[in-house]
Amino acid sequence: MPNFPFPFYHYGSDDSKDQDVIIIIPDSLMPQIQEERKIMVNDLLNKQQKNWNATLATIQNGYLTDTIYPKSWIDSLNNSLFTTYHLHAQQYENPIKGLLKRNKLLAIYKTARTVLSLLTRTHLRRDIRPIVNGIHSFDLKIKALKIINWHDIDDFNQRNAKNEDIWKTFAFYIGQNISLIEHNIEIYTKKDLVLHHPALDSLIYRRGVMPKDKSILQEYLMRWIGMAENYGVYTSENGILKCKDEIIDMKNEIFLKT
Repeated sequence: MPNFPFPFYHYGSDDSKDQDVIIIIPDSLMPQIQEERKIMVNDLLNKQQKNWNATLATIQNGYLTDTIYPKSWIDSLNNSLFTTYHLHAQQYENPIKGLLKRNKLLAIYKTARTVLSLLTRTHLRRDIRPIVNGIHSFDLKIKALKIINWHDIDDFNQRNAKNEDIWKTFAFYIGQNISLIEHNIEIYTKKDLVLHHPALDSLIYRRGVMPKDKSILQEYLMRWIGMAENYGVYTSENGILKCKDEIIDMKNEIFLKT
């Protein structure tokens, strides 16, 4: 693709319906405002006529340093490209030298926020909408997650996402996060997710959602909530969440160096 102006890399599952792509741009071209980053990548894809699920990133000394938040987060994106690069046909050498240490607090927060955000058009909306974003206590997200009963939900009423895709997202995020927090195992493909969590197979591969699948996902959600509550003592103040030796900015979904 000689006309594409920047290096690009496919990453993630090799059996995915979408093409997940990281476009590497110079630091000097990365907009400061997140919304402008989204506009930039969309304009670039439209101009190049690419139907990619793409994000922008910058790189220094062999590690990703910046991206579009909260679409991605840098430690996970870096490690995903490093570990799944070989699964795809690529035009450029792998630019990543190695793995970054994962910020587990951010991974927990991202999972909670993602699950809740996809439920804002269900019967739970009154409980969920006020605490999806903002600078409230993280404990309120945990409290909201506890009222979820998957058996009460048949339609998520999301305009830009199919129900089967949302069920897959729930299963992937929760299973992935449990593996990371409980076992320090990083998962970036559907095959690896099912390898470690075979009970989630039908949801991950969008083979339909039966009552038994909802029961399995309910068990996983309750397990995740218990895991998150036992991770440590959370303190939330002015949009900053702290636990153990980790600090994150909840509004922008980025981790802060201690």
